[in-house]
Amino acid sequence: MAHDLPSLIRLRHWLHAHPELSRQEGATARHLRGFLQDSAPPDRIVPLHGAGFAAVYDGRAAGPTVLLRCELDALPIHETNADLAYRSIVDGVGHKCGHDGHMAILAGVAQELAARPLAGRVVLLFQPDEETGTGARDSLAHPNFAQLAPDYAFALHNLPGYPAGEVVCRAGTFASEVLYAAVRFTGKEAHSAQPETGASPAFAAAELTLATRTIQAAHDRPEAYALAVPVFARMGVAASGISPAEGEVHVTLRAPESATVDQMWQALTDTARALAQRDGLDVAFEVREHFPATQNAERAVAMIARAADQAGLTYRTIDHPFRWGEDFGALIRDTPGAMFGLGAGQGRPDLHHADYDFPDAILPQGIAMFMALIDAALS
Repeated sequence: MAHDLPSLIRLRHWLHAHPELSRQEGATARHLRGFLQDSAPPDRIVPLHGAGFAAVYDGRAAGPTVLLRCELDALPIHETNADLAYRSIVDGVGHKCGHDGHMAILAGVAQELAARPLAGRVVLLFQPDEETGTGARDSLAHPNFAQLAPDYAFALHNLPGYPAGEVVCRAGTFASEVLYAAVRFTGKEAHSAQPETGASPAFAAAELTLATRTIQAAHDRPEAYALAVPVFARMGVAASGISPAEGEVHVTLRAPESATVDQMWQALTDTARALAQRDGLDVAFEVREHFPATQNAERAVAMIARAADQAGLTYRTIDHPFRWGEDFGALIRDTPGAMFGLGAGQGRPDLHHADYDFPDAILPQGIAMFMALIDAALS
């Protein structure tokens, strides 16, 4: 059975209009399960972490298992596309990373699989919590994941700024290692007329924020970038008479190599401890999100290049990894696999912009790529 594009567009528009944040994707998962049961019933549904699930399509004979993944979650970004008939109905939440399109592509693959593969098994993983970096890791840790045991794993991400339908990939690091952490200083409140009687975190927080520039400069190289970016800060209360006792700084660290992120994190924590000791403060650290680097296997990348040729799509090898993180790296740490990009068109808003909307025109190319990869993996 070929995929039914009008039904997939309707599905994508429903998902776009009803976005859900990480760890809250229950309605999204229920709608997708209903769509699959109506248009491409799987042999079984395997519940996984949170709202996540896998739809399994058994071949007519034994063979390898290939896993394809999409993401269920949206972002805490208010949509500004007032002209869309299917704009988000949830205030402050929007599908601004294109995960609605990724889900529709996997639903189209399910429709293509209605007749079942000749041999082997296809697992369609509808994964929650990608935007927090925990969904892939928690799906792997779920007891039911042992039933899936993939021999290959693939995923795609739409890429505005690249020609529509162009396939973008590279062997090795495709998406960066990302660590998002909070540093919290605790001292003693005092009257702001007598700050010396307390212990304020103000200068430690300010100096730690500035230190991120030094830490980044020490690790950033032309052949392998490094970023240390303060993203949030909070201190005290808005009152003229109080010298604060508490303050925190949040920082995101990014690099293609996990060792570089580890070194930057060590430098940041060492600096924070030294500042806390100087100013009579306690200091605590919290890693809030961690995205392992997505390391594409060479064999899997070669399969992607052949699949692009089979699908009649242009293939581009990029020289450097993308700076954003993707928790798919956890799924291919011990399983051969790769992620590729699918061009979403030039002159479009970028990912995570309030006016981004996944283009329906690239749904068929995404489906064609995954079907070609299924053929390659199961043959």
